Amino acid sequence: MTSKTLNDYEIANITESEKNKITELEQSLRSSSKKDIVLIAYQPKCSNTGRSGFKC
Repeated sequence: MTSKTLNDYEIANITESEKNKITELEQSLRSSSKKDIVLIAYQPKCSNTGRSGFKC
């Protein structure tokens, strides 16, 4: 298995619905942890298929 770094990823192209789910999870984590939590969605930078089997 090859080691991945942040340079292997880019900001994910996600739908408004997916953004809303991330925001809801952020709010839930903030509430339970009492910390300022920020979640960021990344997708692999590649010309082949990713680990999930989807074309990048």
